[in-house]
Amino acid sequence: MGWMTKPKWHLAAFPAFLLVASPALAEKLTFDYRQSPPLKAVLDSGDAGMIDYNAANPRNIVDLIAVRGKSAKDWTEALVIIARTPDRKVGSVNDWIGELQREAKAKCASTFSVLARDENSITLERRSVGCPKGYPPVALYRAISGKRSLFLLAVLVKDDLGETARRQWLAVMSSAHIE
Repeated sequence: MGWMTKPKWHLAAFPAFLLVASPALAEKLTFDYRQSPPLKAVLDSGDAGMIDYNAANPRNIVDLIAVRGKSAKDWTEALVIIARTPDRKVGSVNDWIGELQREAKAKCASTFSVLARDENSITLERRSVGCPKGYPPVALYRAISGKRSLFLLAVLVKDDLGETARRQWLAVMSSAHIE
């Protein structure tokens, strides 16, 4: 079951619906948020302060859901969901992963490990050291290519990611698919 199918959600309570169901995108990303009990708890709480929705650029729509922390502006662990229209700079999953790697390495020493790959997606982990304050030294990413859109699920962690949380996040990511 995808996270969109939970009947108690309303657009005002969870603006990510706009991200995945936008007519401009014509594709939607679905994933099972229940695989991460902390994410499920945040979404079930209905606390709008834990979610930041940014559609200022319709070609790059971003949702941030704070899973640990005080708010979407002050978080320790967060899920970021991005829907992006391919362009000349980033036209594929490989291009997007390359961009993520360049951006991280420009901030601090970063190591990337590919965890899974198929014809439409790549899942990887980033571990960084010597990062500027506020830049998460740990991240998990899954970039997925649709017919007309690119999607990214990113888990960003400012302290450390325990093995249980890591396993749960990877389950969330592996459940993601485009409809």
